[in-house]
Amino acid sequence: MVTSQTAKPRGEGHMTRFTVAVLAAFSTVGAASAGGLDRSGQSVLAIFDDPGTLSFGLSHVTPDLTGTDVRGTGSYDAGGSYTQYSFSYSNQINDRFSYAIIGDQPFGADIFYNDTPQTSALGGTKADLSSDAVSFIGKYQLSDRVSVFGGLRAERAGGTVALNGQAYAQAISVSSVARGAGVGFATLGAALQGDPTAVAAVGGPANAQALGAQVQALSTQFLTPGVGGFTGYDVEIEQSWGVGVTLGAAYEIPEIALRLAVTYHSEVTHEGDATERFGFTAAGAGAPIPGRIAFQSPQSVNIDFQTGINPKTLLLASMRWTDWDDFDVIPTQLGSDLANIDDSYRWTLGVARRFSDELVGLASITYEKDNGGATLSPLGPTDGQIGVSVGARYSTGNLDISGGINYTKVGSAFAGVGGQPVASFTDNSAIGVGFKVAYKF
Repeated sequence: MVTSQTAKPRGEGHMTRFTVAVLAAFSTVGAASAGGLDRSGQSVLAIFDDPGTLSFGLSHVTPDLTGTDVRGTGSYDAGGSYTQYSFSYSNQINDRFSYAIIGDQPFGADIFYNDTPQTSALGGTKADLSSDAVSFIGKYQLSDRVSVFGGLRAERAGGTVALNGQAYAQAISVSSVARGAGVGFATLGAALQGDPTAVAAVGGPANAQALGAQVQALSTQFLTPGVGGFTGYDVEIEQSWGVGVTLGAAYEIPEIALRLAVTYHSEVTHEGDATERFGFTAAGAGAPIPGRIAFQSPQSVNIDFQTGINPKTLLLASMRWTDWDDFDVIPTQLGSDLANIDDSYRWTLGVARRFSDELVGLASITYEKDNGGATLSPLGPTDGQIGVSVGARYSTGNLDISGGINYTKVGSAFAGVGGQPVASFTDNSAIGVGFKVAYKF
């Protein structure tokens, strides 16, 4: 499958058109199933589209993400619906070199803990984070079966995060008092719990009691409406651009529509302005504190496999690894990481069936292993998932129309503050729908 102009064995062209149709439907359903902070899946399979193909996709995801305080009265319906877009354009320069321009929204968060901050652990905590990326990918065909591809990815990311509720009031107050007293967060926390060694480290019982009173006073201010009704802490992270690298290789046997493609996406470093506000500051409640912040979106690896089972049936499988270990968002004044997310491995297995020259159907299952109900960041309180998708593509002339629907059961998890579980999320799910249009010029 060097180019569409290369002579193919009898029947291969039909299988190639079938493969392209399946990939269109498959990518639509995949976008609809994306959840958590890792959303688009960063597919670059558009590089294998027919030359002169322009596509645009839209998906909408509605999560059902409810939880309750581990200790306390808070209850939350925290998940916010979101809409994703994608686009691509592929073409060729000659029989060996082709290229694609791909746009997507790889990462994001839409979450709001809708309870009262004064009476719940996380009430008022929210995150509105978004990203947009454009990739420029070139592919060189080394032979009929082997190709390499790669290019640059320009990515923009930013948004706002607010921390509120009893859990954050206590944690941030302890951190602030500890810094002022010249002791560690853990040491002061242990002293307030009565640990004899920690009490001695902060200057004895009398000093520990005085520091505890400061913590209590700051906690009260943290939860008291300030200027403009503001409470708690928030940070506004300016949208900033960064550049990353995409590299990959593929092995194909066109006669049976077999392809194995491996794609690596590097980290992308973002650095820009950040404005922090506390419910309590020396300048007054809610006074803005300007500064700078740097963070990296995660590196990842995608493995995509397909093979024809017979002229009407295609088997597809994929795996995506996302490295969240280095995803640290640490505002200067807060001094703590806003994100605590484990690495993820997402597996997908699907089968496609051609019902006619115009209609192709697809069913797939997606699985992401859980970590046993881990304690995670309140920005993404889910642990693993299993989802089922169905989709179809209809062709008429040079126009392909694809659509899909997905239901995903997301794993239970604890939302934690300072490494301690404060809210439990169980029995949650998400429904996504996707739509894609592709036209061959």
